[in-house]
Amino acid sequence: MQQFEQARVRFVALLREKGRSDRRGLYLKIGTNTYYSVVTFARWRDLEKLGDERAAANHALAAEAQKYDQLSDESLVFPHTSEIWREEPGLAYLPTGMRLPDAVQVVIEEVRPTADYEAAWQPIAAALAQARYPVERRAYFSGYGSGRTLSFWMAPSPAVLKAAPTIEQAVTGVVGEERAKQLLAAWRACVVSAQTFDVEPKPEMSSP
Repeated sequence: MQQFEQARVRFVALLREKGRSDRRGLYLKIGTNTYYSVVTFARWRDLEKLGDERAAANHALAAEAQKYDQLSDESLVFPHTSEIWREEPGLAYLPTGMRLPDAVQVVIEEVRPTADYEAAWQPIAAALAQARYPVERRAYFSGYGSGRTLSFWMAPSPAVLKAAPTIEQAVTGVVGEERAKQLLAAWRACVVSAQTFDVEPKPEMSSP
């Protein structure tokens, strides 16, 4: 992992020096041994443009790009995967509009195909808003990939997440214990399985 990080940081510094971008987007370290490289696009044809820009950057820096690949991507343990995520505004809680560079945690869920996850989430989001919950949520569905839902929880720092009350505590403080139990049970019933990982945004590894 250290070799990968160092190679990426050096290559990004070179890209900045040359005024180029390899369009790999925002780098997020997920847990202890996984990286996400996240690039946004609005239309399918934007993917072709993205590929052309990556190829142009690698062609302009051919020798450096080849060395970078050898020290970074080729050194990583498989699998290497690509996915296309669709943002799900109905699963969000964004009182201040935080974005992925503020992510401190991700929850990766397998949602029941027949569940109305959005309907279960909305009253919880409303309670969090009323409680002024300090950690925000931005959610994505991996429609071309794992088929899972990824919920990124965002805060000014990991310390804010650690100090925040639990969702259960925040919702209970607004709607009362019995109603909170009902809402949370309905929400959790939508999910077959879930994994939670710490997230560390890596601006020094992200594309210029």
